[in-house]
Amino acid sequence: MALPTFADAAPAEPTFLDWLRRTTESRWANTGSCDAATAGLGEPAWQPGTRWRGGMSQSDLDIVEAMFGVHLPLAYRRFLSTLHTPDPPLAALAVRHGRLVRVEERLFPDWTGPTTPLLGAFEAPMEGILRGVAIGRWHPAWGDRPDDARERVHLVRALASAAPRLIPFAGQRYLVALPGHGDGPVIAVHGADVTVIAPDVAGVLLRELGLGERRHGTPAGGSGAGVTRATGPASDGSALVAPGRGASGEREIPFWSDLMGGIPWLPFGAPVRT
Repeated sequence: MALPTFADAAPAEPTFLDWLRRTTESRWANTGSCDAATAGLGEPAWQPGTRWRGGMSQSDLDIVEAMFGVHLPLAYRRFLSTLHTPDPPLAALAVRHGRLVRVEERLFPDWTGPTTPLLGAFEAPMEGILRGVAIGRWHPAWGDRPDDARERVHLVRALASAAPRLIPFAGQRYLVALPGHGDGPVIAVHGADVTVIAPDVAGVLLRELGLGERRHGTPAGGSGAGVTRATGPASDGSALVAPGRGASGEREIPFWSDLMGGIPWLPFGAPVRT
């Protein structure tokens, strides 16, 4: 059966999120029951009949903001109140205590579930950067590197705490809560490496769900769409964040923009070149 494409979302009819629900649930309904078992060791796959849970209430969203001290961008609030997270989660095969077992993992956070995984997701980017700092990585934008390891940690944490919060979105992908913006960009944080992967919520959803990349100027659904239209830079986000630049159409992310080109390795005791 042919699945609908993004172009099939008629301008006057569905919003982008409506189209996304139909497309993904149609695909998941036709997932073979053995896909998770045959995907390969450690390779997660969607389970047959997976559906979006949907329906976080406005009070639920307000509780999340208060509990974690974040401001959820408008586009993300719409996503959570419409789709939220798929049930059941992804399934994969893993080796546990010498035995092959089936495990489940969520791609998108469950904001109404246990808080421990969410707290870990919030802290993960900083933990990766601090592991790099511990073994000699230091960015010139941070200023002089303190001799004391605890002072280095304190300084980097202070700089990051003054920057926009990173909101867990999908695995190691984080939505940047830029003040005054109701949407994206979305960055990937792998250890001490940071990359912009999508300009907005719609772009990262298309990417993470295997539905392609959003092209420049492609609308995110029709009238009243649940996420911002793609009228900004290219879908790879490369023009969104350029360290040291603030040209029209580009968004500077304090602290995180500086890390886009990598965090240099600097021998302990070596001078910091700014």
